[in-house]
Amino acid sequence: MSVQLTVESLATAVHAALNAWNQIDGTAQDRLEHLLLVQERRAAMSEDLPIMLRLATNDVLLGCLKELELHDQTSANILTWRYLDGDTVQAVANRLHLGRDQYMRCQRQAIKALTQIILYKEQATRELHARKILSMLVPPSYDTLFGVDEALQTLVGLLLAPEPPWVMTLTGIGGIGKSSLANAAVRQVIRRFCYDRIIWLSLDPQLFETRNLPAASLSYAGLMAQLALLVSPHIRPQTPEHQRDLAIQQMLKSFPHLIIIDNLEVEPESQLLAHLHNLANPSKFLLTSRTRPFSQVGVFIFPVQELPVAGAIALIRHQAHAIGQHELAQADDDLLMTIYTCVGGNPLALKLIVGLTQDLSLPQIIEELRQVHLQEVEKLYRHIYWKVWHSLSQEAKALLEVMPLSSNTGIIQAQMQAISKLEEKWLGNAIQELSQRSLLEVRGTPTERRYTIHSLTRTFLRSEIIHWPEDQII
Repeated sequence: MSVQLTVESLATAVHAALNAWNQIDGTAQDRLEHLLLVQERRAAMSEDLPIMLRLATNDVLLGCLKELELHDQTSANILTWRYLDGDTVQAVANRLHLGRDQYMRCQRQAIKALTQIILYKEQATRELHARKILSMLVPPSYDTLFGVDEALQTLVGLLLAPEPPWVMTLTGIGGIGKSSLANAAVRQVIRRFCYDRIIWLSLDPQLFETRNLPAASLSYAGLMAQLALLVSPHIRPQTPEHQRDLAIQQMLKSFPHLIIIDNLEVEPESQLLAHLHNLANPSKFLLTSRTRPFSQVGVFIFPVQELPVAGAIALIRHQAHAIGQHELAQADDDLLMTIYTCVGGNPLALKLIVGLTQDLSLPQIIEELRQVHLQEVEKLYRHIYWKVWHSLSQEAKALLEVMPLSSNTGIIQAQMQAISKLEEKWLGNAIQELSQRSLLEVRGTPTERRYTIHSLTRTFLRSEIIHWPEDQII
């Protein structure tokens, strides 16, 4: 699906496009269909007829020819006379008082010069396109991923392949890193420019609230309502559902989209997964879910495994170093293996344990975990969360108690202060404490930090601490 640009390959395509200047039909190459410059020009046209497709390509070529004319009049004349006006090689050579061989060298140089302009414009367009898509993604909750290189490479390959699977589901227990893996894969795919649009949806109702979208739903109708706003915003709210769904289907069938549906934490309507196939190809869907979908024809299950020993130990060292636990970061592998033996290779559990070492000795933590013999992951998390909770300062507890009000995109420090009622000096300490305990996820940019919490942390707080209804968010 993706086409990597080089001067040589693009020059060949540009030459073919110039040769086809007066043709209505053509090939993907001589219409420069792989260029975003051409795709954007087409998108501005009201019709998709063959003549319009050729006009879009010619319009891009003409604009670049005019730019070439500003600093190389001769090259611009050569290409205009030869291809736009349709003069013969000999006729153009005579106008320039050149022999045939001399002229052919000049023509090749002219095509190369035009190609350089097109390449520059295309690279700039792609960079803007990539930045726009990146700005619409959920900010990553990680700074470095460990132990997932092979899984990441495999997932990226599946997303780039112009073939099945069209619908994929990342499955695994909470905290295993499904969303992080999906996020990392999508960020690599973005710069391959094989999708017209990439859309990140979350079935977390809080995320939709921050985007002024209707309440999230696990139903097919709910998904289509979201896609209508994001894929086809021109569809009016009063449009009948069958017409709306048909317009979305036509859009996804005509232009490849990558749609990520994150946080599918409970079993969706069976109709939802079944209908995704009607929308897919060439578009693809990537889902993340704690639950493995019931057998669905064509749904590719991608299990997200726990970190291997090497990846887990690397994560422990990285996290320990990040929070200033340098002795733990430099401990020998045998000691760190005791953590892995107790909690496995679940990234969130490993981070929480590292955070606990700021108040408790590692042997004390490990011995208690061994004594309770927690086999179920959910019970293990509950136990760890309670240990972390009891180790927090009152200010940190006060801030954490209100964090379920935040959305997945996070809230800024001023909002945290407003809802927690903490004085500014205590708020900063609480933020630092919770961040070091892996209870706060820091997102945003260096100029605007945003804070949120993991879905498992949110669940623990709601079920064990505060018992707030789900619809209270910021």
